[in-house]
Amino acid sequence: MTSDSSSSKSLRRQVCPPSPTISPAQAIADAWKRESQENQEKWRKLDAEVKIRYSTPRRADRKTKM
Repeated sequence: MTSDSSSSKSLRRQVCPPSPTISPAQAIADAWKRESQENQEKWRKLDAEVKIRYSTPRRADRKTKM
């Protein structure tokens, strides 16, 4: 029985080779390519809105509560 378990372990290694590691940037790029054109446009629109929201200067005339 010992030979069976060792042979099954080696078989598992042959069947499921480790996948090559890719960088996080490459994973994001691959996911972006799989997005539909419609979803890409939605993301671009949201990104532009967030950029405007966070890049506009705050009002300097805010009054404190005290």
